[in-house]
Amino acid sequence: MYFGATSEKILYWGIAPIFFGEILRLWSAGYIRKNKVLAIVGPYRHVRNPLYVGSFLIGVGFGIFTGDFIILAMIIIVFLLIYTLKINSEEKKLSEIFGEKYIDYKKNVNRWIPRWKPYGNEKEKFNLRLAIFKNKEYNAVLGCIGLILLILILRKIL
Repeated sequence: MYFGATSEKILYWGIAPIFFGEILRLWSAGYIRKNKVLAIVGPYRHVRNPLYVGSFLIGVGFGIFTGDFIILAMIIIVFLLIYTLKINSEEKKLSEIFGEKYIDYKKNVNRWIPRWKPYGNEKEKFNLRLAIFKNKEYNAVLGCIGLILLILILRKIL
């Protein structure tokens, strides 16, 4: 079935990764100061690309939410292809900007799969204003809400 889950259980299974993906993105955005400070605190202590992991969860959630597993498979494949290329480019740039500090971080923290034991011992407080206003995470929050509402409306119409 297109534009909606075939059962309410599948619908809720789709909303869970969307919700947790956006929470991870919001948490991550509260620590990132692009190209100025190497983000190795907060969620970055567990995984190098928590913003992208959050985006992946959101994409998977929407794939599940549509109830179409072909769409889900396409989301996963396209995401991994595009973001792997993007990350490769970003890692090169981060190595140039931050040198050995980034290289050590890269050796110790996984790209996609979070590690249980946090990297390093640096501490920094989460900055909600940084996340929402400076890093514009409100766009992702509003986008997720809007897309969920659109799919729900299309489910009723179709």
